[in-house]
Amino acid sequence: MSPQLQSSHPFHGISLHVTIVVAPENADKFLESLRPCFDAVTAEPECMSFQVFHDAEQPGYFRFVENWSKDKDWLIKNQLTKDYYKPYEEATKPLWIKPRELKVFEQLDDAWTVVNAGSKDGTPA
Repeated sequence: MSPQLQSSHPFHGISLHVTIVVAPENADKFLESLRPCFDAVTAEPECMSFQVFHDAEQPGYFRFVENWSKDKDWLIKNQLTKDYYKPYEEATKPLWIKPRELKVFEQLDDAWTVVNAGSKDGTPA
């Protein structure tokens, strides 16, 4: 991290971005196999949010965005070693048609975060 970012922006959490591509005909099977792991991850107290996105123009192209209250070292040593990832990977890895991509980002301070109130469909709460 640059000295300017490090000194002016204390730690506020990380965001793990995961990209997985499966054949379009395996998209539903992939999501079905993901569900138990997704439920276990979102039950972790350090998991602030977990969203799954797909590319409507490229069926089978998925992006996960997981936000964590801990740092990257903690994620690697404590979270990604949990037993519930094993059945998920065993079921889904054969479906991947490209290597999985993972990227970790550190969140900037609250001046760079906005969460608007409202429902998921955009109507006011």
